[in-house]
Amino acid sequence: MAAAARPTIEDVARRAGVGRGTVSRVLNGGSVSARSRERVEAAIAATGYRVSAAARSLASGRAGAITALLSEPYDELFGDPTFASLLQGIASELSGTDFALNLLVATDEDERARAAAQLHPGRVDGIILLSPHLSEPILDVIARDVPVVACSSARLDRALAWTVAIDDREGGRQGAQRLLERGCRRIAVIGGPADAAGALARVEGQRDALGDAFDEERLVHMPYSSRGGAEAMQRLLAHAPDIDGVLCASDRQALGAFRILHEDGRRIPEDVAVVGFDDHAIAAETTPALTTVSQPIGQVGAAAARLLLEHLAGGAPQSLTLGTSLVVRDSA
Repeated sequence: MAAAARPTIEDVARRAGVGRGTVSRVLNGGSVSARSRERVEAAIAATGYRVSAAARSLASGRAGAITALLSEPYDELFGDPTFASLLQGIASELSGTDFALNLLVATDEDERARAAAQLHPGRVDGIILLSPHLSEPILDVIARDVPVVACSSARLDRALAWTVAIDDREGGRQGAQRLLERGCRRIAVIGGPADAAGALARVEGQRDALGDAFDEERLVHMPYSSRGGAEAMQRLLAHAPDIDGVLCASDRQALGAFRILHEDGRRIPEDVAVVGFDDHAIAAETTPALTTVSQPIGQVGAAAARLLLEHLAGGAPQSLTLGTSLVVRDSA
């Protein structure tokens, strides 16, 4: 048996008793009388007419796609739970919309050059930048009329640009205050990358809380990875073996710090108390369980998608800052 023919816009027009142009205006949000709109919508329901994605794209001038853009190395995409949480939040917000989510990784000059062809109107309707760095070369190849939302507090020198950030400074203060409450006074800081806005803000919050107890000589900036935490901990113990507290810029850094402290015979938290930042699932699985600053990473991704959708719907979105909270476990 032959499949039934797919209903067309002409079928809808005949059933509604209106012209094809009237149906087109209803489908694209144009101005028609309330009566005509009711008749067209009833005809659409009766015929089962559906607008194809390609036709909608041609009519609206949109690509029907949002790109999540990552400029970190590939191993960070799979090794850092932050990016998975961001993508999950973005995908959940776009679910049920007409926009597909694409992932584009551009880590070096060659990849940025190839990515340039994808980052202009007609290929993408908006970009969500996942990188935390203050300066992003990838921004130079994104067409200026493509809206961008950065999942960080980095300043974007663009007209169509917004940020969704964490209150990293307050998060840093919360972690440092916890160590002070435990009686720690010789506190070391493993900061994140020195070119990451959030990492620098966390250090400022720690400085706020520690006051005179903040020692620049006990501050080391490192990548957010476990390896970065381990290397920083080795340096700190060599330079300041009397430290009694450590503030890490990520939970993964804390994992590396744990390993070096254990190898050095230091008990956690009896000898050295440790506080992380993120509250990924690994924080509850360490030995001892990690006290950490929780940030709503999935909500950041979802909010970034909402800002783009609001702009694309003709709204006037505003940049957002989301709060943090301290999760107390056994390490501090």
